[in-house]
Amino acid sequence: MAVMGDAIDQSDGQSRPDRRDLLITGAFALLSLALFLWRIGDPARLNFDESHYVPAARTLLALDLMPNPEHPPLGKLLIGLGIALFGDNPLGWRVMSALFGALLVFSAMMATRWMLLRRPAAVMAGILLLFSQTLFIQARIAMLDIFMASFLMLALWQLVALWRTGFSDRTRFIVASAAMGLSMACKWTALSLIAPGLPLFIWLLWRAQKQAGGVQPLPMAPALGWLGPFAAFAYLATFLPYHFLRHDALSLVQIIPQQFEMLHLQSAPMGSHPYQSRWWQWMLDLRPIWYFYEPVAGVQRGVLFIGNPVICWGGPFALAASVWAGLRQNARPLMLPVLLWAGPLLFFIIAPKPVQFYYHYFLSSLMLCIASAGALDHYFWSRGKRLVPWLVIGLAGLVFLEFYPIISAGALGGPQDFNRWMWLDSWR
Repeated sequence: MAVMGDAIDQSDGQSRPDRRDLLITGAFALLSLALFLWRIGDPARLNFDESHYVPAARTLLALDLMPNPEHPPLGKLLIGLGIALFGDNPLGWRVMSALFGALLVFSAMMATRWMLLRRPAAVMAGILLLFSQTLFIQARIAMLDIFMASFLMLALWQLVALWRTGFSDRTRFIVASAAMGLSMACKWTALSLIAPGLPLFIWLLWRAQKQAGGVQPLPMAPALGWLGPFAAFAYLATFLPYHFLRHDALSLVQIIPQQFEMLHLQSAPMGSHPYQSRWWQWMLDLRPIWYFYEPVAGVQRGVLFIGNPVICWGGPFALAASVWAGLRQNARPLMLPVLLWAGPLLFFIIAPKPVQFYYHYFLSSLMLCIASAGALDHYFWSRGKRLVPWLVIGLAGLVFLEFYPIISAGALGGPQDFNRWMWLDSWR
């Protein structure tokens, strides 16, 4: 907690980020990387959907055939890179997830800093992300979601910086565009944030064209031209390794038809699952998923994919407070994380996907941390009322520590130890 005080007590108010922000954010990224890597080898066997993606990464490394054809290749290639660098072991399977989790923290804090122009909000967002539990778990497992979310957060950082600097920086356009394409190349779920976020960005760009002041923004057509082609190129380029497979290789002209085959596979009906859940249960942290609960070498270990109850149950109040501040107190930027929280949630409400899981809320859970940080800063920290932010963050930290054994595959006393954390019957 001392880090938080040192980082934000000297905030310069409504100012643009500077070198100090990069240093603070970099320190948080290193801290998060250390947290994610600590005991990342537990459990020392495949965990939940690692049973799909680790074998897929091995197959791609061998350039044998196309694994998991329902998903794009980049996330599996990144898992394979970790295996190539660190070996076919738990560290190799998961190390890239930890690295991209740290990148996500860095990008999210910078996005918050540019979005709200408040250093305290950015620091509190970083702390809440570290305590959120969902990020911690996804950064320590070889699944696709962390890569998808990390690229999306990088894109968000660049897009809000473009907005704050008058839409004139071509480099940021290129980075944002490529990051969006790469996020889609990890998992198509990225569309749940891109679909609502891109129209919002275009609307802000259009407003900048109408209200151009000192900095002349790029004209609309060239600006969108920087976004679209680089995203498409980055996405399609990730399919090139499929051209070199020994079996069922894709020619360059087959890459586009392969997208329709992926859509067909994604749309295939799926049987019911004991851990399936609905969107309203995600919001209230009511239906987590047991990623792992087995003895390993005689020691009981478990990983429960569950959000931090303090953040999840307090989140609706923060969202409502942010909307109120945006509409009634002219604090419009506070509404941006709310809209980006609602977009992925709405996507899965209307998506024709009858079997859904709590991890589909992952993107919204990240935006909830940013929205909560913005509300705490606006209503309390910026007004010199520091007690409530300290209490909320301190309580979230204590709950994170309480749940740490059951979210990190820590050593438990026995098969019934899970009851300690079953606050609600629906968590079983």
